[in-house]
Amino acid sequence: MESNAKNAKVTYDLENKILHTLSAASEIMELLADDNLIDILAESKEVSDEIAEQTKISAVAEKQIDETRERFRTVAFRASILFFCIVDLANIDPMY
Repeated sequence: MESNAKNAKVTYDLENKILHTLSAASEIMELLADDNLIDILAESKEVSDEIAEQTKISAVAEKQIDETRERFRTVAFRASILFFCIVDLANIDPMY
């Protein structure tokens, strides 16, 4: 979850950087001749590819976590029944 949020922020920052560079260029010819923009676009493509790969990995991990969580649901249900039975013993006799 943390890495997904970090990747979203990096993507947002790259998009803003691209948009700022595009808005700073006054003419189309200046835009095409700008090596800085080409470098920014190349960098953003590399980062985007890395983020896409990390997103695939995190999706698999989230699925495994959900499956593991579901296995413990029955145990949690039984534990809650046991807990409330023990708590209710005090209603039967204060000694418990």
